[in-house]
Amino acid sequence: MKILPWLYKTGFSSFKTMISLTCWDNCQRSMTMRLALVAIGFSIFFSSIAYRLVSLVLEPHEQRSQLATKQVARKEITDRNGTLLAVNIPTSSLFANPQHMVNIQKDVAKLVKALPGLDGKKLLSELDPKKTFVWIKHDITPKEHKAINDLGIAGLYFEKEDRRLYTYGSLLSHVIGYVGRQSAGLAGLEKSYDKFLQSSDSADKSKSLALTIDVRVQNIVAEELDKIMEATRAPAAIGIVVDPNSGEIIALVSKPDFDPHNPAKASPEALFNNATLGVFEMGSVMKTLTMAIGFDTGTITTSDAYNLSGLRVSGFQVKDAHPVAGWHSVPEIFLHSSNIGVTQIALETGQSAFQSYYKKLGLLDKLQLELPECSSPLYPRNMNWSNLTLTTMSYGYGISISPMHFIQAALPSVNGGYLHPLTLIKKDASERPEPLQVLKASTSESMLKIMRLVVTEGTGRKAAVKGQLIAGKTGTAEIQEGRHYVKNARRSSMLAAVPAIDPKYVVYVMLNKPQPTKESYGFAGAGWNAAPTAGAIISRIAALYGMKNYDEDDPEIVEKLHLELLHDNKT
Repeated sequence: MKILPWLYKTGFSSFKTMISLTCWDNCQRSMTMRLALVAIGFSIFFSSIAYRLVSLVLEPHEQRSQLATKQVARKEITDRNGTLLAVNIPTSSLFANPQHMVNIQKDVAKLVKALPGLDGKKLLSELDPKKTFVWIKHDITPKEHKAINDLGIAGLYFEKEDRRLYTYGSLLSHVIGYVGRQSAGLAGLEKSYDKFLQSSDSADKSKSLALTIDVRVQNIVAEELDKIMEATRAPAAIGIVVDPNSGEIIALVSKPDFDPHNPAKASPEALFNNATLGVFEMGSVMKTLTMAIGFDTGTITTSDAYNLSGLRVSGFQVKDAHPVAGWHSVPEIFLHSSNIGVTQIALETGQSAFQSYYKKLGLLDKLQLELPECSSPLYPRNMNWSNLTLTTMSYGYGISISPMHFIQAALPSVNGGYLHPLTLIKKDASERPEPLQVLKASTSESMLKIMRLVVTEGTGRKAAVKGQLIAGKTGTAEIQEGRHYVKNARRSSMLAAVPAIDPKYVVYVMLNKPQPTKESYGFAGAGWNAAPTAGAIISRIAALYGMKNYDEDDPEIVEKLHLELLHDNKT
């Protein structure tokens, strides 16, 4: 009996000890877990603080990266000879994190002194302390970069960027166009070839975009247009030079132009490309196409004659600006730019044939060119043209087209009858589309003869250049505003091909609302302004390219360009 109490006592004590040890162990684990939880809590807390601090520093960079990290250097653009026209250059831009700035008002005052031209009031309103990213100025110069660094202002940062530089400024603004701040093409070839110019979107990482433009000829055209615009106070002008045997555009100038580095500062008139986007009633230069259609359909020959004493069509009296009554040959009709004569030719040709040729020459469809700024023609869409419609179209009214529409349609009249798609992009001969023959070779030969006559004896005489056989046609069109034609408001133009025996270049000049000058004796027609301008351009191109000089009295040339004229103008 004594042993049982001992066992009981001893066992109970051990049991108590075991229970105590177990409780102590559980308490220790519990404390360890609590300490671990506290440690984890502190880690999360301090990690959150650290993350926020890092975020405050990186946030402006992250916001900026959304704007610029995807920006890549654009490919270069060159002219036909490899001359650089557009290139990216490295630059810096300044931005701020207002939350890092100590005294925004004082900092802005310092910045205004370091960056003359900076709008302090505007910047102060933009630097909201709640913001973390504000652009201050793009394209910082090295001198400005140093001046800003010397200020020691907290919260200012520089970002490396690429700036698109147009090496010839406004000279090619309507051809090349421009890009936005994110280097996306917004106009011209920069827009239409945006994917190609972005290196990441092109399989060929090294190739630049080569144009058909010769920047030297582009400059010649621009300078001659500036001269005549100043002399005649014309608010707008166009100059185009094309290779008629390939459709390559050597020069394309639309005035006024603009600085492609700052297009936002340009006027709507300067941003508008009149050569490809503007549509106009072209006036008498369209008689070139009327005559070509007449020759090609067999309606006329150079020996045919018409009575120019007077004509009424559907009750409308057709008039000539400079009446020449009596019978006159087809070459003389063109020489005198007779509305009465070309109307009779168009009516004899007939609506169906006339319409068919207009379609083949691209005059009834939207202009096809690499630029995004291309227009569609305006004309009666019901296609059931009346005799009166045919009449006005024959001498350049009743249909409005872009100058580039007209150039493309006119090329077959001087190049043997081939329609070459116009292009601004230089291609190998194998890459060019096959030209379409839309006129007979004999038609082109006849057209060059009568166009040569305009320069030797007609309104194009002031386009003549010694040693160069120029063929051409002038046009002076009245300008319609609203439903009426404006008195003494005209659009003068000239189409010229050189040399007349085998044209290598076609030149087109248009002036909008030129005014009479002292030198023009009060006249403002195309013969007094567009013609001499075209001649000046051709003279300089001939010198630049070393074009062959011709002897106009050479028997072979005389025979090739000879035309029999009818001078017995009896009624």
